[in-house]
Amino acid sequence: MPTNVEALLSRNVMENITLLKMLDAYGDRIGCEVRERGADWGVLLRLPSALSAYDREAYPEAESVVFVAGSDARSIRPLIEELTPDGDLVFKVQRNEYRVEIERVFRAERRRAFYTYTRTEPIGRAEFGTVAEGDGFDERLAPLWSSNGYGAEELRRMFAGGAKSYTVYERGKPVSACLTFRNYGTVWEIGALRTRDEYRGKGCARLAAGAAVDRLLARGLVPRYQAAAENAASIRVAESLGLVRAVTLEHLYVRG
Repeated sequence: MPTNVEALLSRNVMENITLLKMLDAYGDRIGCEVRERGADWGVLLRLPSALSAYDREAYPEAESVVFVAGSDARSIRPLIEELTPDGDLVFKVQRNEYRVEIERVFRAERRRAFYTYTRTEPIGRAEFGTVAEGDGFDERLAPLWSSNGYGAEELRRMFAGGAKSYTVYERGKPVSACLTFRNYGTVWEIGALRTRDEYRGKGCARLAAGAAVDRLLARGLVPRYQAAAENAASIRVAESLGLVRAVTLEHLYVRG
């Protein structure tokens, strides 16, 4: 693994957060190519899809997941041109210009998109003070978390790594909850947001997520909230809290 990859990607942490997360999680198990020429640079990461639980489920026929970043779109061109597929590929791209470069070489089909939102100033609503913060696994919240695909052991590992939960209670019953956990450096994700069906549309999710945003900012951390492009309810939560869309990550499928 080239030693300067993280330094290059960290020039724009939020834009390149997915790549930085992959390096952090998979280390030497992820293939890495770097091209530098003066001030120009390009990075290509290639992860065997079998290593990623999400990608095994979402793209069972794909051989690799590919990520790119560079000082500009032209800097990634030779990396894409020299890429030799051994099967189907999934590109995850965070700039329109990167997609254009990929489509110069491959016939790509857009499968999914995710929006990343953030905020630099506290929201500052008094009602956030009613949201309970937790720093460990809680059986009462397990049904909410498990509906997002998180198992008990995974959650315990997350809490051991510093994750926190934010929960809205009604008459002692947890009705909406989310988690905050480290992505990379000072960037922490607000994820696993879930509200009981009978309490949806009542602002509970906004309350839990808003409290999470403000408490991350109070700790000097950068909040990151991600929503699937087709998830209108999740997007409404972000917009209602004044979060700003920072990145659009597209998944492009290429048949080998």
